[in-house]
Amino acid sequence: MKNRLILTGVLTAFAGLVNAQTGSGTMGITADVMGSINLTFVTDASGLAVTGTTTSTGALPFGNVQMYGGSVPANVTKTLTSTTSFTLSTPFDVRVDLANSASLTYTLSATLSSADATNTWLIGATDISSGSITTITATGAYATAVPYTLHLTVPASAASGAISNSVNFTAVGN
Repeated sequence: MKNRLILTGVLTAFAGLVNAQTGSGTMGITADVMGSINLTFVTDASGLAVTGTTTSTGALPFGNVQMYGGSVPANVTKTLTSTTSFTLSTPFDVRVDLANSASLTYTLSATLSSADATNTWLIGATDISSGSITTITATGAYATAVPYTLHLTVPASAASGAISNSVNFTAVGN
C-alpha cells in the first residue's frame, strides 16, 4: 500500500508536468520622435483676464465699451484720441514651450483672421489689421511667459455694434 501511494504521487506529479504548456514571443517597438512646440496664452498680471488662460485658445472679452463715458474692464486702458477715435489696450502673455528639438529660439507671427478696414489692431507697435502674417518676435525665448499688448482702436465714425475677430499666432522654431 505504501508503494502504491508513492507511485500514485509520482505519477500525478509527472502527469502535471506533461500537461503544462508554455508559449513565448517577441514584439519589436519603434517610434519616430518629432520635435514639437506648444503655444499657450496666459493672463498677464497687469492685464485683462484671458478666458482660457494656459490653453492655446484664449480670448480677451472686453464686453460693452464706448468712446465717451461708460466703463472698461479691470486692467484695460481706454485712450481717447481727440474726437476721432478711442483705443482699448491690455497686456497678455504668450508662452511657447519646446520638446524634443535643439531649437534655441522661435519666431512668433500673428495675423488677424479677417482683415479689418475700420478698426486698427496692434500687437505692441505692430499693425496686424490687414490680415497679413506679420512677425511679432524674431528670437523668442522658450519656457517664458512673454508679455505683449493688444491695442484695438475704434474710430468715432464707426457704427455701433459688435467687434469680433481673432488673432492667429504661430511659433516656429529657429
